[in-house]
Amino acid sequence: MTMLPLEGIRIADFGQIIAVPYTAQMLAWLGAEVILIESRERLTTRIWPPFADNEPGVNRSGGFNMVNSSKMSCTINLRDPEGIALAKQIISLSDVVVENYSSGTMQRMGLGYESVKLLRPDVIYLSLGAFGRTGPMKDLVGFHSVINLFSGLASLTGHKGSHPRIMGGLFPDAFSGSYCILSLLEAIYHRVNTGEGQHIEVAMTEALGTLMPEAVMEYTLDGTEPERVGNRHKDKAPHNVFRCKGEESWVAISVDDETQFQALAKTAGNPEWASDERFATSEARLKYQDDLEPLIQEWTVGLRAEEVVDRLQKAGVSAGRVLDSAQVLSDPHMVQRGFVQFPCHPEVGSRPLGAFSWSVDGEPPGVVRSAPVLGEHNRKVVQELLQLPDDEYARLVDSGAIS
Repeated sequence: MTMLPLEGIRIADFGQIIAVPYTAQMLAWLGAEVILIESRERLTTRIWPPFADNEPGVNRSGGFNMVNSSKMSCTINLRDPEGIALAKQIISLSDVVVENYSSGTMQRMGLGYESVKLLRPDVIYLSLGAFGRTGPMKDLVGFHSVINLFSGLASLTGHKGSHPRIMGGLFPDAFSGSYCILSLLEAIYHRVNTGEGQHIEVAMTEALGTLMPEAVMEYTLDGTEPERVGNRHKDKAPHNVFRCKGEESWVAISVDDETQFQALAKTAGNPEWASDERFATSEARLKYQDDLEPLIQEWTVGLRAEEVVDRLQKAGVSAGRVLDSAQVLSDPHMVQRGFVQFPCHPEVGSRPLGAFSWSVDGEPPGVVRSAPVLGEHNRKVVQELLQLPDDEYARLVDSGAIS
């Protein structure tokens, strides 16, 4: 089997909830050995619904299994001095440490960067926080809604004349995690060339702030803030989603120029739209969108979304179905390209998982295995890696240091 790019790299994962677990998971897919340090006293996402088959259990959470695949699980009581000692031993044998506790938590446990650097001088240590680890807001806690708002991104989303709208899902976590991945790969490359470790610090709000180059440019050039336009576009019309035949069936349509609009009008069986003075130019269509959009929906609502997309794409007009999660994970295109993987979990079986968004020489760049069951790798980590004998392992279990 071809060697994966990060084979030989070991990561001590103290990640919580989504962002850093997502980071470490993708590095595990690429071959890194990721040891997830967990505690039975603080299970977080393991006890969050939804659960497989609606049956609660610490190994059945979709939220946990979605961002912790391909890792090893080691349950250590970080409130016990002997548990902290075990964590330090694992760190001393690791190339990378990742964490996203509240600011100061790792330091209070004796696991902050300065302490860890004494154990492993060339360690790469990544800390992720809502607002970063420095600055006047470093001690504040923030989850996805706060991060959306403070980053400025929410100011751009929302309908005309309405209030800012928070993007759904856990988008800030996955996006910030991608910046963490990039920074860690840079640090690994730096260490290969220099032998030096690095302390990386990522702020989720700043990561999301990079999604607004157009708005920032507009403000820095002329001092204006962009107007919220919902699904519309400030330069294109039509540019929206339209209801199609069937329950919750929608299609997105975006027209760039007069040629595409003429093609849309002809495809919809209404070529006269293109000669209507309200729609003949981009400027006119922008002005009369409220007149145009109902006409388009009269056409789309009588067709299945797939039919609309097929007809418009053949005519050279940008169009695509609006997919929900189930449709994404079952879409033949997504499955064939390898984006959807099906790791088989020992307790919940095979479940679809969105994985690689790129390929290398036509193949997935890594391997996706299932998420671990709680404490699955305690013996492997403590006895094989740390080389503790059986009697010492049993004593640590009895004392609660291994939870």
